[in-house]
Amino acid sequence: MKRNVLFKRALTGCTSLGSYLVRTILTISMKRRLVINDDMTTCYRYDWKRVMLASVLLNLGMGLGFVYMANLPEKIRHVYHSVIVNEESNDMALTDSGLTAELVASGVLLPNVAVAQATIESGLGKSKVGREAKNLFGIVFHRCKHVAGQYGAYAKYNTYKDNVKCYAHIQGRYLSNINMRYASDPSYVNKLKEMK
Repeated sequence: MKRNVLFKRALTGCTSLGSYLVRTILTISMKRRLVINDDMTTCYRYDWKRVMLASVLLNLGMGLGFVYMANLPEKIRHVYHSVIVNEESNDMALTDSGLTAELVASGVLLPNVAVAQATIESGLGKSKVGREAKNLFGIVFHRCKHVAGQYGAYAKYNTYKDNVKCYAHIQGRYLSNINMRYASDPSYVNKLKEMK
């Protein structure tokens, strides 16, 4: 709706600009010239050649502009759609089933516990760290081939798949020390058990 209003305003502005340009061209280029007729009388005639050339060029430019503007939303939609499709195809779906499938494919033990952790830690990718760092499990920054960088104290990943691979890599150490080192919440294990 908003896009249509902006398009109408732009069209009105272009139309008023076009009419102003036509008036300006007519006043500048329509010079009267004195002509001597065959019977030796004189009269004034207007030079229409310049006006016609300027009018043709102006109409051609405005026509091309309108065609381009009419096709612009479709081009933007096409580019936006292709970018989104490419991004989605390179990564996994952020659903319980999508995460579970990726966890199983990566060889993670107890994938239902990992899904529960992702839900507690990032709301299954809805938290700021989950969205911007693609860190579903709240994994702190460390040196690993799957970690792309640092996001505050957390590890940052290029894709959620990389995050799952990193989780699979460190899962044994993580689960054996969950009560002592990694979870700051003392009731973290109980929360995991309550998750279904």
